[in-house]
Amino acid sequence: MAVQAYKDGSARERDRLSIALAVTLTGVTLLRFVELPTFSWSVREILGSPLSLSLTGDWVQVLLVMGLVASGTFSLLQVHPELNTRERPLVLYLITPTLGALLCALILIQANSWPLWLGSLLGSGILIGVLMHLAYRSLSPRSSGFAGARTLLNIAAYLLSFALFGMSLNSRERALVTGPVILILSGLWALELLSAGAMKWRSVALFSGVIAVQSAELAWVLAYWPISPWMGAILLTLGLYLSVGVCYQYLLGKLTRHVVLEFSILTLSVFLLVLLIKP
Repeated sequence: MAVQAYKDGSARERDRLSIALAVTLTGVTLLRFVELPTFSWSVREILGSPLSLSLTGDWVQVLLVMGLVASGTFSLLQVHPELNTRERPLVLYLITPTLGALLCALILIQANSWPLWLGSLLGSGILIGVLMHLAYRSLSPRSSGFAGARTLLNIAAYLLSFALFGMSLNSRERALVTGPVILILSGLWALELLSAGAMKWRSVALFSGVIAVQSAELAWVLAYWPISPWMGAILLTLGLYLSVGVCYQYLLGKLTRHVVLEFSILTLSVFLLVLLIKP
């Protein structure tokens, strides 16, 4: 009976996953040939500088891809045979695939040539498919391959955070713009990483909010430091890793001096390395 349920779950996963990827990649391809209008809104001066908001066709594509991947992942998780044994709200399982889709969409809109765009489209399909599959496998501790899927999702979270932090800092926007972006991204990653266990929701939300504010403040400080955006992204990712690691151990009730020392040594080592190789 258990083997049959596993086979049925795998078949349903393949069906839903293939449909979600087909719809997403088809939508991206169609938007390549459609020129969408640009919407602009003027904003009053903030801190003495005028600001305006623009929603271009590229950002419509980004939002569409994120929406399709989020809805596809939600639909995929709904057919999981162990849906009722999950440890956290279903919406939290959508974070990594959706932010992975954000990265893919940003890369696609920056691809100028057809060969580069086709290669990016293929890579995007593979990355999104893998993230959705890992989210499915990590839904319940009773799932087959749960531990491996959860570990890979944690690694993917830090790699994706580094890439998105780097792209945010590389945009050369004012701190008034990049700060909220870093705050949202850090808060979502903290929610994803801290909630991966039987944690109290209120504690996870509180610590995630603190980590988000801390990351935004660090991004504001880095804007005044003469280092490359990608060096800044390394430091932001390092700060996220340190904060999430310490908070996670605290929520587990396993925070000791030895754990704090390990995280401190690792953080200091990477920080010194950045100081040595910064351009």
